[in-house]
Amino acid sequence: MTDQKTNALDDDTSAAKFDVGRPVEWMVDPDHREKILGVTYEFSHTGERKTVWYTANKRRAKNFVAVDVPHSRDVATV
Repeated sequence: MTDQKTNALDDDTSAAKFDVGRPVEWMVDPDHREKILGVTYEFSHTGERKTVWYTANKRRAKNFVAVDVPHSRDVATV
């Protein structure tokens, strides 16, 4: 251990350096639409998309319906 005190906010980790994923699509159970099976995230810096499955085995669901997330597009809402 060191006796130096550092402020976590002084570290060189500004928010601009993080590639944060925003949800852009939900995969839902076709029979029970309230059950989310997976979410596709789009990352701000790279534009890469990654799907995370919330199924029991963490794998792609056999049957699902893809639903766009409303805020994923640059559309003004009133």
